[in-house]
Amino acid sequence: MKDLPVYKRNTWIFYITQFLHSLVFTIPIWIVYYQGKITVAEISYLVTIQYLSQMFLELPSGALADLIGRKNTNLVGWIIGAASFFLFPLATNFYHFLILALMVGLNDSFRSGSEEALLYDTYKQADKENEYDKVYGNGDLIYQVGLILATATGGLLFEQWVFLPYLLYGLSLFLGSICILFYKEPHIDSETFTLKNYVLQIKNGSKEAFKSQYTRYLSLFYIAVAGIAWSSTLYFNEFMMVEFIASDSLRGILTAGMRLINVLLIRLILQDTRIFSERSRILFFPVIMLIGYLPGIKLDGFWGIPFIQAAMIATTARWILLSPLTNKAFSSKYRATAISFLSLAIGFVYVVMTTISAPVISQFGIRTMYSLLGVFTVLSVVPLTYKLLTTDKDS
Repeated sequence: MKDLPVYKRNTWIFYITQFLHSLVFTIPIWIVYYQGKITVAEISYLVTIQYLSQMFLELPSGALADLIGRKNTNLVGWIIGAASFFLFPLATNFYHFLILALMVGLNDSFRSGSEEALLYDTYKQADKENEYDKVYGNGDLIYQVGLILATATGGLLFEQWVFLPYLLYGLSLFLGSICILFYKEPHIDSETFTLKNYVLQIKNGSKEAFKSQYTRYLSLFYIAVAGIAWSSTLYFNEFMMVEFIASDSLRGILTAGMRLINVLLIRLILQDTRIFSERSRILFFPVIMLIGYLPGIKLDGFWGIPFIQAAMIATTARWILLSPLTNKAFSSKYRATAISFLSLAIGFVYVVMTTISAPVISQFGIRTMYSLLGVFTVLSVVPLTYKLLTTDKDS
């Protein structure tokens, strides 16, 4: 690998780390695992706190990545993530899970944007930016394959030993941290690290996301879509699946099958520019999200699964179809900071959703919360879609 050009070397490492990070064996069982130890309201508070911890460090870590290197900040995230999942078997009460939630949030903040920015600038440095979208899409495909494998086996592993999904994912993250060491940092237009430059980087990187009228609407659209879809993926989808399917192993297998359909649809149809133009891709998000969320209060059993499938498609499509647009809109000097700013804003939406969900789920159930996601889509994603499609890119 050492004889490969830097962009090819980094691409292979990116593919490997995408797969290792995707082996989230806890996906089909974490709600059940938590319910055995804490209350439903406490679960909602924990997922809120986890994202709050990520939000507070999102911009500082992004600016740090732009100043001292994306490789180093990425490595810190992987190590903290591995440690947190190794410690899960020791957690027995709300306060133990609180510490782990803070660690996972810290892990996410250091990883968020840094690896994506590293890869993009690697291709920009090699004057091969036009190949980035394909490489990023391949990485997401690998990630989805890993998720499918992990989801299909997570329930079975849980039935063998309840701690096994957590320990195996911790091992996967540890192996990923070793792989990060082999990245070659691309040259970026950065300043010497000082406290003054650090604060200035955060300020200017935040402005980057709103530097023009088009970029402003693109960023707001990305935040609205990702905030709703991400909260659904990380929390509400799994809660709905637990509500519909009692068996841990069957739930895992069904979710894996749904992810497979998800990947095939996006790869074979949505990514084909002959079928879906950039305009059609943007229009796709409000449509698929309204279909998935609004009927939530009426869903039950197996016939409710296609609607959860629609919500899953929105999340995956966000990464594959929208992330390349935001990368192109941001300059190299502020890219990681700007991406981290978007992640910070997405985290804010996530925190609002999960905070609302604590009393809603406790009193009215998860189905009501799912329909509320549809209402939020009507109020945010739909009008932003119109604004984005009617704004000149050069404005």
